[in-house]
Amino acid sequence: MANKNMSIGSKKEIELVRNWLTQEDPVTIATHMRVDADAAFSAALLHVLRPHAHVKFVRADSCIKAANYIAVDLLEGPRAVKGLRPGSAFGLVVNVMRDIDRPVHDALRDWAAQLNLTDSGKYCRDKVSLAELTTCWKALGLRDKGIVEKAEELIRGKITSHRKHLEHKAVAEKVPIVEGVAVVKANVRVKAVDLFRRGAIAVVRESKIGMCVNLSKQAQNKGIRLTQCKKLLPKSWFIHPAGFLASYGSAKAPKNPTDSGLKLAELAGIIQKWLAGHEKIGQLKVK
Repeated sequence: MANKNMSIGSKKEIELVRNWLTQEDPVTIATHMRVDADAAFSAALLHVLRPHAHVKFVRADSCIKAANYIAVDLLEGPRAVKGLRPGSAFGLVVNVMRDIDRPVHDALRDWAAQLNLTDSGKYCRDKVSLAELTTCWKALGLRDKGIVEKAEELIRGKITSHRKHLEHKAVAEKVPIVEGVAVVKANVRVKAVDLFRRGAIAVVRESKIGMCVNLSKQAQNKGIRLTQCKKLLPKSWFIHPAGFLASYGSAKAPKNPTDSGLKLAELAGIIQKWLAGHEKIGQLKVK
């Protein structure tokens, strides 16, 4: 019976959040004073979604009734959203975003899962939790408003980072992979991991900071290392001792790619022949 009641309560809270998100301004976010992680991050997320909303800190036993309010991490009143079913108010709001703005949901779902545990008094395996961050902000002397602002910065950064990753992933679908090597030209922003998922064994790229080669985990797990390319690359190139990276220049030490001693096509050819040699002896299969 308890689970059924919580389920009914969650449905009401979900509708409350949905309706509040579509209300016209002015709207207000209320949460309890002396915020904990759930109160801070719930209020922060709602403020990210409705940046013109006013944030108000009230007593934990307050009963909020005004139709333009949403009361997160509070129990009393018709506008309260506690999120008992998932484990936190933050988790419930993130769940609501699943079919409203999926990137927001996907960016924050791990944080929501964490808060669902810690706010329910359950063990969390993460070494740094949102609850710990909130404790640190309090230790620095931040008050409720300042803590919510810090949480909002993190949420905005998390969402922005995830949206950029989705953009990079879409671009990665168009990068050519030839004989196991993905060739990334200058001004093309992609992550090597997305190219490895497509089947690339190595990624060669040129950018304004230099040139580099990344080797996939698949190849590394078979004992293949870029350190084996020492004689194939110019002496000015750096090869990481672990063998997963070879580069001329980096974000920390930018260099002009035209001084690398190789053109991008030449670098790709060297790595393709090197991989072909490993395929010939049966060490890996190049698609």
